[in-house]
Amino acid sequence: MEKRKILVTGGAGYVGSALVRRLLARGYSVRVLDSLLFGDASVKELYGNPDFELMKGDIRHIEDVVESMDGCYGVVHLAGLVGDPACELKPDVTHAINYEATKIVVEITKYKGLKRFVFASTCSVYGAAEDYILNEGSLVNPVSLYAETNLRSEEIILRGFDGTDVVASIMRFATIYGASYRMRFDLVVNILAAKAVKERKIKIYGGRQWRPNVHVEDAAEAAVMLLEAPASSVNREVFNVGSDEQNYRISELGDIVRQCVPGTAVEVVEESLDLRSYHVSFDKARHVLGYRVGRTVKSGVLEIQKLFEESRIPNYLDDIYYNVRYRYK
Repeated sequence: MEKRKILVTGGAGYVGSALVRRLLARGYSVRVLDSLLFGDASVKELYGNPDFELMKGDIRHIEDVVESMDGCYGVVHLAGLVGDPACELKPDVTHAINYEATKIVVEITKYKGLKRFVFASTCSVYGAAEDYILNEGSLVNPVSLYAETNLRSEEIILRGFDGTDVVASIMRFATIYGASYRMRFDLVVNILAAKAVKERKIKIYGGRQWRPNVHVEDAAEAAVMLLEAPASSVNREVFNVGSDEQNYRISELGDIVRQCVPGTAVEVVEESLDLRSYHVSFDKARHVLGYRVGRTVKSGVLEIQKLFEESRIPNYLDDIYYNVRYRYK
């Protein structure tokens, strides 16, 4: 029996490179469509795997998307500009990649007759929500272009597959952390851990803002579960991806880092330009999918510390680890 082929857009990225390996381990054939802005180091070791294929291309180009979906069973759409700073620098580019390209991917998915569509959105769509506990039915309040374009893409997906057999699901990721094959240090836990290890001091801006958190490997596992879940449970459904136990205030994340890296000094800057604050419920994914996370913020900090101890990160301040710096340098 021929293996099911899954297309992963953005498969050489932070989450994508972890997801690709999970899919291969589960017995899928995987094709990656990626512009390779950050190079191919994250997937290079997979080149000898007969079930892996890398296609360099751009989701804004319809011909690339059409070719990438040939023979595929489903698609996990991860490609996009990620993070508020990277999205704000060039709004027109952000709109083209994070919204207009989603329409292209949706239309070609229908045209090619794929069966599954999983989209990576963000809990940032909840925006500034004070101390309310938010679920998938709560009002959204995006306060950034990154969140706005993801929310608009969600709307396209939820109505774009009407009248088709495509089973479409949406993941709203909590703030992701942890070591991956394409490492990032522009994420709150990762940068706090790096600064603690290398400088023994961290800076907390504000501190009272709520952030849900999820390890990159647990985020990847959610995508696999949505590909495999019964259609009746996940079709046209939105799932917050994370765990209730990992809702933390920013100041609490600083405390965890300090506990993991003794001797770290913490400076609190009262003013913060970041308006986002959202405390999120993950009950739906737990009850519908049986989704459970396997990692904690503490374990994520310790694995980043190990990266430095093993000299696997030459310089965590290098532009390649920061989406906004590397894309627009």
